[in-house]
Amino acid sequence: MASGALGSFGDFVFSAHERGGAVNFDALSRTRNSRLVTHATVEGAPIVEFLGVDAETIRLSGVISSEITGDVDSAIDSLRALQDGKPKPLTRGSRYYGMYFVRSFVYSEDAWSGSELAVASWTMELISTREATNG
Repeated sequence: MASGALGSFGDFVFSAHERGGAVNFDALSRTRNSRLVTHATVEGAPIVEFLGVDAETIRLSGVISSEITGDVDSAIDSLRALQDGKPKPLTRGSRYYGMYFVRSFVYSEDAWSGSELAVASWTMELISTREATNG
């Protein structure tokens, strides 16, 4: 991983803000839901059956600022390009999470400097291909 790199998703490298051009995520949250089926009973409480665990979802979010990144529009376009239907490896430092698809990408244009986008907030939701991941 390149100097200043904090992680990557496919070929996209999340970098520390020590030099211009850096994009990083501020938060990473993981969700694993159980697949449960509820069966009604004639008398008493329903019966709940465990059918396994769904694919893990990871949500990355961050803020991109022109003071740090330079061209905010270009950074947003690079993140949007990750939603190409191909699974990619997700890493943070030396930790490998597994292979993920981009389920959704949302961003908001928060501030402008003249006609240029100056600050944008973004969230990317990833879904596991169900390959083995680190806990």
